Amino acid sequence: MNKQEKQSHVLLNNSQINTFAGAASGAFVSTLVSPLDVVKTRIQVKRLPKGVPDTPLIVTMYRLAQREGFRAFYKGLGTTMLGYVPNWAIYFSIYQGSKRQYAKILTTIHSKNDVLIDLLSSVTAGAISNILMAPIWTIRTRMMTQSDHQDYRNSFHAAKKIYRTEGLRALYRGVVPSMWGLIHVGIQFPLYEYLKKKCAAGSPSDGHLSTGQIMFASSVSKLIASFTAYPHEIVRSRLQDAGQARRSQKQSSTSDANFRDYRNVRDAVKTIAKEEGIRGFYRGIIPALLRTVPAAVLTLSSYEKIKDFLTDNYGEALAQY
Repeated sequence: MNKQEKQSHVLLNNSQINTFAGAASGAFVSTLVSPLDVVKTRIQVKRLPKGVPDTPLIVTMYRLAQREGFRAFYKGLGTTMLGYVPNWAIYFSIYQGSKRQYAKILTTIHSKNDVLIDLLSSVTAGAISNILMAPIWTIRTRMMTQSDHQDYRNSFHAAKKIYRTEGLRALYRGVVPSMWGLIHVGIQFPLYEYLKKKCAAGSPSDGHLSTGQIMFASSVSKLIASFTAYPHEIVRSRLQDAGQARRSQKQSSTSDANFRDYRNVRDAVKTIAKEEGIRGFYRGIIPALLRTVPAAVLTLSSYEKIKDFLTDNYGEALAQY
């Protein structure tokens, strides 16, 4: 490739590459893992008293298919796509940009600490994406947990109905426990970057990791982070589903007289602990891990490979030729 050909390929800066790679990986993965996403969310929002065992995963999937058909496994997929695509685009763009900025700041203060840079960058990117995407995740939870399509016909109808009947605050009900989820990214991404560096020691001189190395780093970091931060997902899902759960109780002929809504995060934590015990905070963790670990592997692997391709063929670095 001559100088003119390489310069003609210089189309994308680093921020654009990270945004595009994040969006593409989000679209790819959200479609693949939608069935497990639906089952996980259904289990998370279900309230069971202490001592009552969870319904086995296979039984839950069978009953869902029997009652609502195959279509049920893709409820909320449109909202999921509407969420994951911009979410990962925002996250990776801010994450990589923050790493550069924090590296400059920390270098002027004291010697650069890579773990601290990764931690601060992951928390910053997570906080911004959580705030921007909070309404989408609430709508997604409602779409997934409705038993038919009469409550919410689509994402836009759900947004209008929630806003009209419950107010703007309802769309942001899960944002506080989502911030707890920063523990998740605060563990996952520094650990992921650390494992990548360890794997890179034996990698070719071009600096690109193999797919196997990326899969190893992403799966180990995601597994540890998911188990540690999982309780926040239960609290967030319960708060996001509150309006839907309340209407279902009113409409049910076998409604629980003791049922009450969660007032806030503290009330949700206390109620779950009292009524369901520690097990309540880990309800649905098996389908969650079956979904999140492969999803993380697919997301990060596709992101890294798309980013490498774009950087090698359309990146700013080619301008040096």
